Amino acid sequence: MGRLRAALLRTEPDFVLLNADEGCAYARIGPAGPPLWEPVLAAGRADLACLREGDRRAWREVAEDPVRRRITLRAAQFDRAEGDLELLRHLLRHETRSSMTDELRLAAVLVALRGDTGDLTLLLEVRETDYDTACGLGGMPEPGASADELQQWARALDESMFGTAPSDEPVSTWTDLARDQGMTGLARVTLIRELDNIFMDQSRLRRPEAPHNLPTALLSGLARDFEELGDLPQALRAQRLYAALQETAWDRASARHTLARLEREAGRLPQAADSLAAVRDALATPGDDSLRHWQQVNLGRFIAEEHYRLTLALADAGRPEEARALLTASDAILGELSENAANGVRELAKRTAARVREVN
Repeated sequence: MGRLRAALLRTEPDFVLLNADEGCAYARIGPAGPPLWEPVLAAGRADLACLREGDRRAWREVAEDPVRRRITLRAAQFDRAEGDLELLRHLLRHETRSSMTDELRLAAVLVALRGDTGDLTLLLEVRETDYDTACGLGGMPEPGASADELQQWARALDESMFGTAPSDEPVSTWTDLARDQGMTGLARVTLIRELDNIFMDQSRLRRPEAPHNLPTALLSGLARDFEELGDLPQALRAQRLYAALQETAWDRASARHTLARLEREAGRLPQAADSLAAVRDALATPGDDSLRHWQQVNLGRFIAEEHYRLTLALADAGRPEEARALLTASDAILGELSENAANGVRELAKRTAARVREVN
């Protein structure tokens, strides 16, 4: 039984079994492994222990490594000790190199929670690092604030964004940190099961504060995560569902455009052509006024570019008739763009037309 248990625990992430038709993961038949946050935080906990011991080499190496710094700050989030203030100040100063990150905000919160008004100089200096950081640390008390005001600001951010339970963190926190550490298999399996859960129950997308809305940003985020991991089939699953749930014409056209790009990159050229046909349908019969200026903005240029890129792919794949038909549709879209939007596409359009002529 012990050997069976060990074998089942080894199944994921390297040998997770996927359904060939749908791409979803089969349910586990054995014990669940540790939650993702445990292996993700392991290195951060070890580094935090070294920092607490006063290892000056570790202070330098952790502070200068953006991944180790982020994970150590996360470890400090869930293991808060009174004696950590100086090392937190040290990590905060160095995290400004990454501009506005969740971990920079976390470091500022952990420092401010101590209520030392002497830290206001450091915190305000960090806030002024750049525009994004100033926005991300908005509401910070100004010089001369009391310790209570500083702590109130920190507690409000802590309660709304952080806390002390790793299980309360969004899955994306751990998958991002897993990927950054090279644990791509663990990140991928976790994301697949997250996507599977949404496919089975789309009400998971709803939020308590808006029960009648169906936010879909999580799906587009999953598609981007899978694409960054190099898993185009799973990215397509997420993007396909995301596109199907869009309500406005703008969102439908934008989502289908991204779906077409992913399908082209995955070599699914007929499916990509169908997705671009759906984009053209949205442009022709939008049903609302969200696309009234599409010819003058980046969305129009992106749609035209994807039409030409798919035309090139069709030509290179030995599909001359389909390439010619799509080239006609591409030129029609280009003809509707404003001068500024069209200028960024003309070179690609010329190259595509020349390639189609070669194939013919």
